[in-house]
Amino acid sequence: MTAQIKEIVFYKGQRQLMATEPLSSYLKNRKDIDFVFHSTACWRGYLGTWEIRDRKLFLIDFKGWLKGHNEVDLSYLFPEKNEVFADWFNEKIRIPHGKMLKYVHLGYESVFEKDLILNFKKGVLINEEIQDNTS
Repeated sequence: MTAQIKEIVFYKGQRQLMATEPLSSYLKNRKDIDFVFHSTACWRGYLGTWEIRDRKLFLIDFKGWLKGHNEVDLSYLFPEKNEVFADWFNEKIRIPHGKMLKYVHLGYESVFEKDLILNFKKGVLINEEIQDNTS
């Protein structure tokens, strides 16, 4: 699998690229939605833009592709919403930082100097840590 395009998250006023797909756990319960890959660098068939505000994770923009490569936006998943609180998200977000130490042509497996790890429960940030990958 090709290395994948990272989704964007705004955190502490900074635009970051994350090696996580927070929407995937929500989509597991939506059997009525079938995104198709838009390129080999985006097998999931969508790109989300996120923001962490007041320790809560919000989906603030979305672009996805359906069969026939028809493009859809946030209203396709969440009608009449401008943003969505990600209360389904109970995982970690990994935000790579620094120089790439090792390129891996697979998903988000490349290794960077550091990773910022953000741990969420029901969409609320409960802790963060820096992981040093230089040793």
